[in-house]
Amino acid sequence: MPTASEITGAVVNKALSLGADIAGVAGVDALRGSPSHLLYPKIGSDLDTHWPDGDKRQEVAWPAEARSVVVIGVSHPEEKPEMDWWDGKGTSGNRILMRINRDLSAWVETSFACRTWKMPYLIEKGGIFLKDAAVMAGLGCVGSNNLVITPRFGARVRFRALLLSLEAQPTGPVTFDPCQGCEQFCRRACPVDAFAEQVYSSEIMHQSILPGTDGSYDRVVCNQKMGLDIDEAVQALADQDEEQQALRTSIDAFESGTLPGAKDDYGYAVKYCRLCELGCPVGNEEPE
Repeated sequence: MPTASEITGAVVNKALSLGADIAGVAGVDALRGSPSHLLYPKIGSDLDTHWPDGDKRQEVAWPAEARSVVVIGVSHPEEKPEMDWWDGKGTSGNRILMRINRDLSAWVETSFACRTWKMPYLIEKGGIFLKDAAVMAGLGCVGSNNLVITPRFGARVRFRALLLSLEAQPTGPVTFDPCQGCEQFCRRACPVDAFAEQVYSSEIMHQSILPGTDGSYDRVVCNQKMGLDIDEAVQALADQDEEQQALRTSIDAFESGTLPGAKDDYGYAVKYCRLCELGCPVGNEEPE
């Protein structure tokens, strides 16, 4: 049986060969002690509120046999905005990640005779905390814009994860914090001032690592902006076809794939705001 280090080297190299731009490994037990895992029961997944009702608080449950998490990342450069456009069934960038994850899962199970779990994106659907996992895998750090900042691509990266029943050697975390001394271009770029106030405090949350690193990230305000982005996309569709006036302007309509031309026609895409991401000066490399 290969060593934990050999497993990590083989899996990371395979992920890169399949199309990932970056990849790393973290331990599942360590992830259970990550900032987001500790915060989740307190603030939940409802983006319309800062504090959920008591009966809506949620705990996270992952497969008991899982020992390691492989985190893969694909660059979403500013020059390719269509990779991030929601088209009714997801984004083209996420479909790339899902394909890599699927192929990596098959390879790992065949190569090491182990189990894998291809994790969904959303926590409430059984996913993991991707940002925390990426940091613990040594791929970057969570920055002032509440996004993972990587040395090579800055915040312009999307992630996906694969759980393994094997003990693989973690590749992080690493010492990397480009936000120290930065002029916070990311926060200043926000069109709705989602970073204007400290929403969460260390005294209330009982931990020092908070959303936006210091609690100055208002997810409700940010989510309202995403709602406006959806409304804009629906209106653009309605302007082209009056029969579409009755379409619901909620994200459910897009997730259900009911929009005409949803798969590839970017004329109907939701172009979510990325200003805090694109405002980050870190990383400007294209994948090789």
